[in-house]
Amino acid sequence: MLNISWDPVLIAVSYLVAFIASFVALDSAGKIPLSSRKAALFWRIAGGITLGIGIWSMHFIGMLSMQMPMMMSYDLWLTLASLGVAIVASTIAINIAVTGKHLSPFRLFFATVILSAGVVAMHYIGMAALMLEGSILWDRRIVGVSVMIAVVASGVALWLAFRLRDKHKGVFVTRILAALVMGAAICAMHYTGMSAAHFHEMAHTLPGGVSELGLSIWVSVTTLSLLGMMLIISLIDSHWRTSRLTDNLRQLNRQLELQVRFDALTGLANRQQMDIRMQDCLHSALLSNKQFAVVFLNVDRFRRVNDTWGHSVGDELLITIAQRITSLLTREMTLARLGGDAFILLVPECDEEKLTTLLTTLLADMRRPLSLCGHTLSTTLSAGVSLYPQDGETLHELKFKADAALHHVKQEGRNGWAFYRPEMSTAVPAQPGFLQELYQALESDRFELWYQPTWHAKDKTIHGFEALLRWRHPEQGVLLPGMFLPTLEQTGLIIPVGNWAIEAACRQLHFWTEQGFSQWTLSLNLSPVQFEQPDIFHIVSSMLDKYNLSPSRLILEVTESTALKNLDRSIELLNTFNHAGITVSIDDFGTGYSNLLMLSVLPAKELKIDKSFVSSMLGNEKSRKLVETIINIARTMEMSVVAEGIETDEQQAILTSLGCDYLQGYLFSRPLPAEQVPWLLLQKNSDKQIIPISKIQTDPEFISQKNHA
Repeated sequence: MLNISWDPVLIAVSYLVAFIASFVALDSAGKIPLSSRKAALFWRIAGGITLGIGIWSMHFIGMLSMQMPMMMSYDLWLTLASLGVAIVASTIAINIAVTGKHLSPFRLFFATVILSAGVVAMHYIGMAALMLEGSILWDRRIVGVSVMIAVVASGVALWLAFRLRDKHKGVFVTRILAALVMGAAICAMHYTGMSAAHFHEMAHTLPGGVSELGLSIWVSVTTLSLLGMMLIISLIDSHWRTSRLTDNLRQLNRQLELQVRFDALTGLANRQQMDIRMQDCLHSALLSNKQFAVVFLNVDRFRRVNDTWGHSVGDELLITIAQRITSLLTREMTLARLGGDAFILLVPECDEEKLTTLLTTLLADMRRPLSLCGHTLSTTLSAGVSLYPQDGETLHELKFKADAALHHVKQEGRNGWAFYRPEMSTAVPAQPGFLQELYQALESDRFELWYQPTWHAKDKTIHGFEALLRWRHPEQGVLLPGMFLPTLEQTGLIIPVGNWAIEAACRQLHFWTEQGFSQWTLSLNLSPVQFEQPDIFHIVSSMLDKYNLSPSRLILEVTESTALKNLDRSIELLNTFNHAGITVSIDDFGTGYSNLLMLSVLPAKELKIDKSFVSSMLGNEKSRKLVETIINIARTMEMSVVAEGIETDEQQAILTSLGCDYLQGYLFSRPLPAEQVPWLLLQKNSDKQIIPISKIQTDPEFISQKNHA
């Protein structure tokens, strides 16, 4: 047999080529989830071609490292055929492996078979391209070992290509290490296969073919040019993506700053801007000893307009009403939209006579017919007024009493206005008595959790529920958090109530788990005061342990303003929750600081789009694009997206098409007490969701389950 030696420099070069090709292929696969459909197809094909050429080049450089006693030549067509086999097999295998969100064992096996078969075929076709007189003798055992190495190496390479698609911290270093492993595996297969070949000592080269020198030049130039070009394209693409993301973030932050201050539909100030303006007005009134008025305005029978003519007409009506009211106001007055058909008007330095003139004129002007979208409408307003300081010395009290006056006008037949009087509402008790009632509610188990479902956007099955606090008042019925939550936070009562809510939520989730709903998640809001609790993590984790719940099923919702208030502590606490497996969600996104550049440093896994964004999408292309940008950036940050406040099929369709993961709103269900959840399941059950209906229908405990501590 011929004596064969090996060139260590060329062996090192062959490994370097295999490493670079592997890295470029992994980098190309990593761009697929972030690319459009056409761009993703390009990166799948580019990754396959790069890997195929890299394997082929490594093979022929490895063959050139084999020092024979005579100059070698190669059959051109067999050489090209081996290249084609490597490219086709690699491209097909890469496309099978990295397509989709999940890599099933069958797909991995199928892709591995294709890639390993291609690599083995490429190797032995390439060996057959040697133009030698006499046959090559093969050691079958070593050939078998080389095939096994090819199979294992192919499987590992494809698995790494899929697993390293998503961006995460340290992914660049991980890809380099993975490429080193892949390069070593490819070289191991090649040199094992080469060692299986034995050449007869009488063997000599045949005339013709491509010379060894010519092949080495062609392989080197082609391979280095292609790999270099792919690396340059990848770097340019990464730089372009970074620049585009930065520009999008800046543009979005500018839009969000406007969204934070103004209502997207009407252009009026929103709730947050009004709160700031009212705080300034209160401060000024304290210094100057002057009074001001808070006026709650509501469009009468607005729902009937929506139901009769549609939401587009309803939106136009709100815009027109806002314009009419604004036209009658002075520069010192501030009008804001609270949401839906509710408005609030701040009138500084006023008296009852001035307000009487203003409101009489305003309501009379509203009665004039409106022509909207081909329809002639007549509408009226109801208004409730509270005055500082006689009706209250805090903004919470003034708003509460203005709302009570509005409620009184509604009860009296609408289309009017009224100043607040003590007899109008029992919902605004004296503060000491109100506080005492809150203490009694906690001691008497009068707080409840109600549950609003979140749905998978794609298949409309239940993903989980959000737990919402309610107070079952003995006289006034079920009260919403807006009626009592500010007082809970101001007095510190939110701590024991919040601790009760955490345990009640975990208990309910445990109960549902025992009923067979182990896939459901449960979201729970953390108030700013709770978020500052030093032992909040211990409280949450102890309840999870007590009820034997997986941490991944609990989602803690924190508003963006709360999370960004003390950024260093927030990052530390959110990291603690994340390491424990508890999901953190940024709630009411778009209503606080709305700084995505800051949001990107928060270790949150979920982003919840505020309902104000959802309601303003229809008929407003800028708002729709804003929501689309938020969803795309959230995906770039590897956050799932929940949209709340969905009320129409059109909103649902738009959000689903934009890639929203989960949906929530009155379109699907209002918040329900625990005992009504079974009826929701009976109504919403489908073939896609397996629900033990017989259990629900026959188990009385399931029907009567409550959330009292």
